[in-house]
Amino acid sequence: MPFFHSLFSQVSILGNFWQEKINSQFLRWNLLLIIFQIAILFFKFNELPQQVPLYYSLPWGEEQLASAASLFLLPTFSIVILLINNLIATFFFKSIPLFSRLLVIFSLIFSLLSSISLTRIILLIS
Repeated sequence: MPFFHSLFSQVSILGNFWQEKINSQFLRWNLLLIIFQIAILFFKFNELPQQVPLYYSLPWGEEQLASAASLFLLPTFSIVILLINNLIATFFFKSIPLFSRLLVIFSLIFSLLSSISLTRIILLIS
């Protein structure tokens, strides 16, 4: 029975976390950016060449190239960061609210930068 009590208390904390207007707005913007990334990949994927520049930290040339399917890593990482950060943020919502807010903001920033990178890569190639 203690397991169910702790489970229900965590679910209620999760509900309180998402009832805050700012947290739900960050989630909506984050999801919008992820959907944008996936949509642009699906619409432009057939127009992409076999190799695309993805690894900009490597030396210039062929080492920066990856297969076009590797571009799906950007929205995938955005989803993973969103899920992990929001899960951690709900645990620290009551005890450290600033930390929880920063986690939510970081996931939005990550999705924004990922969207910008993906858009720039596709515009560079097209």
